[in-house]
Amino acid sequence: MVTVKFPSSCNERAIFDFCSEVENHAGKENVLIDFSLMGRIEPFVMVYVAKHIRDFNRTNKNTTVSCSGYINKEYAANMAFFRAFGLKHGREPNCKDGTERFVPYTILRTQTIVDEATKVGDLAQDIIENRSENLAKILSRETAGNLVDALTFSIREIMRNVLEHSESRSIEYCAQFWPSYNKVEIAIIDNGIGLKQSLSANPYIQVECDSDAIQQALMPAISSKNFKGAKIDKDNPWHNSGFGLYMISRICRLGGSFLLCSGDHGISLNEQGKQHIDLGHQLKGTAVRLVLNTSKLTKLSEMLATFRDEGYEVAKEIKGVGMYKASAASQMLSKDFKKNR
Repeated sequence: MVTVKFPSSCNERAIFDFCSEVENHAGKENVLIDFSLMGRIEPFVMVYVAKHIRDFNRTNKNTTVSCSGYINKEYAANMAFFRAFGLKHGREPNCKDGTERFVPYTILRTQTIVDEATKVGDLAQDIIENRSENLAKILSRETAGNLVDALTFSIREIMRNVLEHSESRSIEYCAQFWPSYNKVEIAIIDNGIGLKQSLSANPYIQVECDSDAIQQALMPAISSKNFKGAKIDKDNPWHNSGFGLYMISRICRLGGSFLLCSGDHGISLNEQGKQHIDLGHQLKGTAVRLVLNTSKLTKLSEMLATFRDEGYEVAKEIKGVGMYKASAASQMLSKDFKKNR
C-alpha cells in the first residue's frame, strides 16, 4: 500500500505536486489517498483534483485507489467533491444549487445544452448565457448589477469555449463567493482535446508545446476559427473572434487573478504580471480558475470597451489574425446586443 497525503495548503504548487505524486504511482497495486491534513479547500482545487483522480482510475484499472481521513471534511463533502471522483461520501454532483453563495460541483453534459436549445428554438450560446446568469445570481445573491453582469459574462465565455472548441462531452464547475473578502472564485474544467490541438487548426500561429498554446489563447484575436482566409459570419454576434479569454483575463486582473491550464502547463495572471507553471503531469483537457475582486468591478460595458480597444492595438501586430474586430458577444451580454439589433 502506497500512501499519498493530500496537502494542508491548497496553493497551486502544492495541488499540482499532489496530482503528480498520484500519477507517479500508476501501476501500483494499491494507492491510499489520505485527506486528514486537508484544511480550507477552494473551487479550483476541487474540480482539478476530482478530475485527476477520476482520470487516474480510468487509465489504471489494475490499481485500487482508496481514501482515508475524509469523514470530517464537511465543506468538501457538501460541495460534492468526494462523490465527483467516485468516493461514496457527501452530496452527489448536480445536487440542488447552494443557498449560501456557492455552487456545488456540477457536471453539465454539452449534449444537454444542445438538446435544450433545440427544444426551445434558441442557439446553444443563448442557453449557456441563461445558465451563466442563473449561476451569477446564485453566487451574488443579487438579481442585477455590476457583479451579476461580470460573472455572467465570464462564466458564459469559458463555457462557450468548451462547447465551441474543446470537443468535450461535459463542462464541470463549482464556485464560491466570499463577500467579506470581496472575492468570488469560479472553476471550470473540461475533458476535451486541449488548447494545443485546438489551436493547431490555425495555420498562422506556432503551437509547438502547451506553453505556446496557452500564451496564444490569451492573446486578443487568436482563435482556432478566426484567421486570415477563414470563413466567418461577421453578422453572427456569436462568431469566434478570439477575444473571449483575453477579455475575461483582463477582468480578473482587476485585483483578482486568472489561471489557465492545459496539457503539461499553466499560466497564472494577476495585477503583478504573468507566471508560468510546469504542472509535472498531463491534464487532459483545459482547466480555468477565475478569481474576481468584487470591489474593483465597474459597469461591464465600460470595462470591456477599454479592454477591447487595448486588445485591438495588440491584435494589429499579430500576423494572420484575419478580421480582428471583436464579436458582439465578446463585448457585451446578449441582452445588450439583441437590444441594438
